[in-house]
This record gives sequence, structure tokens and C-alpha cells, in this order.
Amino acid sequence: MGGVTSERKEIVDLLRQRSRPYLFSNTLAPSICAASLTVLDMLEASTELRDRLEENTQYFRAKMLSQGFAIPQGDHPIVPVMLGDAVLAQKMSDRLLELGIFAIGFFYPVVPKGKARIRVQISAGHSKNDLDKAVAAFATARDELASTDTASAIEAP
Repeated sequence: MGGVTSERKEIVDLLRQRSRPYLFSNTLAPSICAASLTVLDMLEASTELRDRLEENTQYFRAKMLSQGFAIPQGDHPIVPVMLGDAVLAQKMSDRLLELGIFAIGFFYPVVPKGKARIRVQISAGHSKNDLDKAVAAFATARDELASTDTASAIEAP
């Protein structure tokens, strides 16, 4: 459906006058508005989901680093697993799907040449078992691809 801006009235009025895409856009579906309001209510009521997301993100990042994967520093729940090589990213993504893990490979022109990666999105809904399964699948896929020429492109952390 696109994006939404939530801001003071003066800012929204300015954006309406200056944002060309606004002139050609449609309104958000009522279900998206209702879901957005519900999520905001949930987030204001408790930090439990945010806390779990932060814990899951730190856990996954640490486990992947301990397995020797190159993970850029950060605390964001979208975790890039740096592979460098586009063919390797594609093959690993395909193998991960076979192992029950949906993780998309990104390569040029989406990211700079030589910076191919698989992007993993961590959620508060993941259990530690889910995260352990994902880490194990990454290690299995890497080890299976190690016998191919493309596996040498896996960057060191």
C-alpha cells in the first residue's frame, strides 16, 4: 500500500504541498489503518515485544558470528549475512529454503558489486529454537557449498 506519514499538522500540510507523489496517491485501506493503530496501542501498552525482538536479534547475531559468518556490527533486526559473491548468495538462499529457512539473497544492482548478502529478518515471534534452526541451516548450507568454487567467497568476520 505504500507509506504513511504521522506528524504535526503543519508538517503534513507542507508535505501535501511539496510531495509530488502525494498528488497521485490513493488513501490507505481501512484495514491497514486499523492494524497500524492496534500495533501502536500494543507498543504503548508494553515493551515486551520490543524487548524480545532486541534479545532475539542479539542472540542470532552472536550465534552467527560464532559460526564464522560475516555480520556487520549493529543491533538492527534486519541482519545482513555478508557473502560477497552473487552466485553464492543465490545458491545459499536456495539451499536455505530447502532446509526450511526463507532468507533472500541480495546482489548487484540492489547492493554494490562484491557486497552480495543474505538478509535475515528477526522477529519477536521467533523462539530460540527457531533461531538455532536458522543458524544450523546457514552452517549446513555453507558447509555443503564449501566444495564448490563459489564458497571461497564467504567473507571472514
